[in-house]
Amino acid sequence: MTRRETIPPAALHRRALELAAARVRWLLGPRDRPSPDLDAALAEVAAFGANGLTTLCQKFALTGLLRDIFLLALAPDLDPETAAALAGHPLALRGRATPALADLVLGPDAAGALGPLGRLRHACLVELAPGPGLAQRPLAVDAAVILFLHGAPQPSEALLPALTLLSDAVPGSDPLARAISTARRQSPQPLIHLQDARRREAEMQGTGAFAALGLTAFALEPDRVDLPPAQIAALVNRDMVLLGAGCVMKSGPGTDALADQISAPLILWGPAAPQTRRPVAEVAAPQSPAVADLPPGLAVTAADLQDAQATQSLGFAPNLWTTLRRRAAAGLDDFAQRIEPQAHWADLILPEAQLSQLRQMAAFRRNADLVLGTWGFRAKSARGLGLAALFAGPSGTGKTMAAEIVASELGPQGEPLALFRVDLSAVVSKYIGETEKNIARIFDAAEGAGAVLIFDEGEALFGKRTTDVKDSHDRHANTETAYLLQRLETYTGCAIVTTNLKGTVDEAFLRRFRMVVDFPFPGAAHRARIWAAVLPASLPTDGLDYAALSRLAMSGGFIRSIALTAAFLAAEENVALQMRHIETAVRQEYGKLGKPLSESELRGFR
Repeated sequence: MTRRETIPPAALHRRALELAAARVRWLLGPRDRPSPDLDAALAEVAAFGANGLTTLCQKFALTGLLRDIFLLALAPDLDPETAAALAGHPLALRGRATPALADLVLGPDAAGALGPLGRLRHACLVELAPGPGLAQRPLAVDAAVILFLHGAPQPSEALLPALTLLSDAVPGSDPLARAISTARRQSPQPLIHLQDARRREAEMQGTGAFAALGLTAFALEPDRVDLPPAQIAALVNRDMVLLGAGCVMKSGPGTDALADQISAPLILWGPAAPQTRRPVAEVAAPQSPAVADLPPGLAVTAADLQDAQATQSLGFAPNLWTTLRRRAAAGLDDFAQRIEPQAHWADLILPEAQLSQLRQMAAFRRNADLVLGTWGFRAKSARGLGLAALFAGPSGTGKTMAAEIVASELGPQGEPLALFRVDLSAVVSKYIGETEKNIARIFDAAEGAGAVLIFDEGEALFGKRTTDVKDSHDRHANTETAYLLQRLETYTGCAIVTTNLKGTVDEAFLRRFRMVVDFPFPGAAHRARIWAAVLPASLPTDGLDYAALSRLAMSGGFIRSIALTAAFLAAEENVALQMRHIETAVRQEYGKLGKPLSESELRGFR
């Protein structure tokens, strides 16, 4: 290597771990050669750029003995040669190092450094397997730490349900950022209280303040994991250091005690002062009285509102709320296709049971404040308060049309909510952690815009889970699905998943949906009504036989396509639409689909 070379980050991470592996093999070997100078070698690597091992040692002040103990615990995950060398040692247990082994190769102080208050275990860098005594308990390193060493930092899998990555594309809060900076100068454990009862606004302000300080922001909901508070705090403290992040958490009886144990940058939000033992810096919520007048489900700042009002005053925005919704939803355009709701109840031909379910969805907003607020369901849990629905049925049976109607009905003041169909190919990334970030951006933008989301082909998202995890691809696929489920369950708006194959959807996922609406293939009577509904009243027709048309075994989407093609054929001849035009369009549609067309289906066309 020369100083002029440009070394890819992955190569730097890998080289540092190779040096660590060489150090471990020397510790375990006969030591018939000089000890590798790990400090000098890592310094040489660091000259070309940051690497995970050097950064971790700096963040947690691991030098000398502590670093060597950490490397022994990490040995099975370094490379096959090092893992084999460790497994062959007589004091290793189940292929892992033990305190007894560390004592032998590093000296009598090693076991003492592995006590519960020692830095390695207190910071959750090294785990000690359960068992009696200390000497013969295997040492391990959590997957989150290993991923950090490889340059792919992620929260601990145990904390994943409780942490939500917040979007960084939000306005900051100067007073909040200044309060955090001041608190960090005064104490290594800054605790800030934002006097704001609005979750979305508090998270936006916290995210912006952390971003101004160079930190990523996570929303922390500890009730989502079944772990002791001390363990939650320890994992949060470690992960926030590794991720360069801070947490935003709602203040309350169950979380204030946890806040006392969190040393990572933390913002508590809520109307009342938190009951903590640690000193708290109070910050008032930014004043934006006009924002309080916005329709439910729309989260914007006072600056956004003023800008939209100015635009409206110039005549460029006839409807203020629609303008705000479009601006708030701008972050969705990279991942989703905007759909303008046009369908009406009269256009949707379904059995009464399914129509009744859809009307219940449409009535959700009218009763949300009563059920969730006055009756107290929101105070019980933050999960499942939105409107998540699964629409299942063959292609063309009206799933997207039903979503349009729901979006129209849920909107305030007669204005439909923004409706977006998510493009899964733009969301899923081959890079670890990027898919979760994309999902977070989608839900954050949708939350602020009060948008309705449609996830097509739900069987790809919520199919049978991979229980036989053979490699990292299976593990990350399960993690991505779990994260999507978490955001779906906490989304306060309406999210609709559609599938043509309900039978392939994992049953464990079905309980996450407020509604499961089956869209059946239409029978002959419904097909006749669909034909009547899709043909505009202004369309000239001549001798159409709806009984004959109903014999075509086609769903509503295909019927609309056939009707439009037939209308163009009639227009080309400058005549009224006739059965022969529809027959030609039917033959084209069946040919396109590769379906056989029986003469019995065409009975009555001539």
